[in-house]
Amino acid sequence: MAENLQDEEIEPVDIGIIGGGKGGTALLQALKDIPQVNIVGICDINPKAPAVLIAREMGIDTYTDSGQLILEQSMDWLLNVTHKSITQRHILSRELSDITVIDGHIAELIWHLLLDLQDSLKDTEDADDSLYALVWTVIQRIVNIAQPVHRELEHIAFHDPLTGLYSRHMLRQFIERETSHVCRNGQPLSLAILDIDHFKDVNDKFGHDVGDQTLKDLADLFRNSCRATDLAARYGGEEFIAVLPSTSQDASLIWAERMRERVEESLRRPDDEKVTISIGVATLLVDTEANPNLSIQVTSDLLFKRADNALYEAKNNGRNRVVTSEISIPEK
Repeated sequence: MAENLQDEEIEPVDIGIIGGGKGGTALLQALKDIPQVNIVGICDINPKAPAVLIAREMGIDTYTDSGQLILEQSMDWLLNVTHKSITQRHILSRELSDITVIDGHIAELIWHLLLDLQDSLKDTEDADDSLYALVWTVIQRIVNIAQPVHRELEHIAFHDPLTGLYSRHMLRQFIERETSHVCRNGQPLSLAILDIDHFKDVNDKFGHDVGDQTLKDLADLFRNSCRATDLAARYGGEEFIAVLPSTSQDASLIWAERMRERVEESLRRPDDEKVTISIGVATLLVDTEANPNLSIQVTSDLLFKRADNALYEAKNNGRNRVVTSEISIPEK
């Protein structure tokens, strides 16, 4: 029965699993013996999560980023699960592309249902095949029904409703995670803060509908200028932030100048005046051997402050320009 189910219903597919707890383990165990399924990776920020350990024994690539632990937030359990999912999906997408990501956290929500099903079928004839087929059917329903709802919750909880960019909450977590990454591997991290020049005049002269459309148009340019490994967020009002991992000061300057030029060339006010932006960029460099115990919170706050100061300087020097700053720890 299980063989017929595999042959008739499952298209060949590469699968990535996020979440290494009970749900991720259930998915791994259910999928590992299906010939048409190729499990290409599993991700959990806990390197000792059960599914991660099993995957390693099976020779499946694992992605843990164990140093990038996210502090618990004061929100309900479902949003905590959602936040873990976003973080782990981002880690997995940095390493793999063109895969189907199945969320183990969702599967964990019905873990006890699977246990009940196992108990109810254990005395049935052909119990193993029946259970195998039923588990896969339930997993398919999880993916098809629960995951779209889960992703909608993700979008509401962690995205700006006007522009669709990430919100301030996700931004703070991402900065701290990437700062932790820098403190472990020594790769540069750049943070750019963008601000629309004279945006108040746009709202005052043309109304908030025009102002909102300007924000949306800028957000589209901003999003398209960022890589898959970057994070683009609206910080508030007319301010936007890009977090650029593994990006040096020179590279971030090139990125920021291109972004500034694209806005100047592409966006217009109703009176045909150009829309321009000012950008402040800060780049973090850490000597990991000389600074093994840096405070992630203090370091990420310093990075943000330097970028904000650079933006202030760009505004004071005439706007429509880029100012960069570099933080080297320890200071040279």
